[in-house]
Amino acid sequence: MADLEKRSLTPLRIAGAVAAGLFLAGLPLARFVFVAGHAAHTDHTPRHGGQLGMSGDHHLEVRRAEGRIEVFPSDAYRRPVAAAEAWAAFDEAAPVRLRSAGDRLIGEDVVDAREIEAIVVLEDGTRLQIRFDFGDGR
Repeated sequence: MADLEKRSLTPLRIAGAVAAGLFLAGLPLARFVFVAGHAAHTDHTPRHGGQLGMSGDHHLEVRRAEGRIEVFPSDAYRRPVAAAEAWAAFDEAAPVRLRSAGDRLIGEDVVDAREIEAIVVLEDGTRLQIRFDFGDGR
């Protein structure tokens, strides 16, 4: 019995138990592991010169250029995702349909509109909807 008591509380066993506890406590955060050089939800830099917003685990970047609006949907890691359908509503007017063009969705811009609401339905049925303020016209 004395041997069992001596073995059970060694510093090595205590350190192992603490390490195992820390590992298990970190498992819920596993979805934020690093992929492609950065962690999920950490890159919020617009990549196309527009405004970026988050909807759930996805991002939408909206850019206005040359009389058109472009919407770039991406996942938590900023990888492009395919949309089944998409619309844009300008200053709360009726939404207009956007067409797919590679990794972006394109439509005609209403140049004097201050707000744009981007509505994107992904191929898996996930609906993304974000309102962007373009009060300065850009």
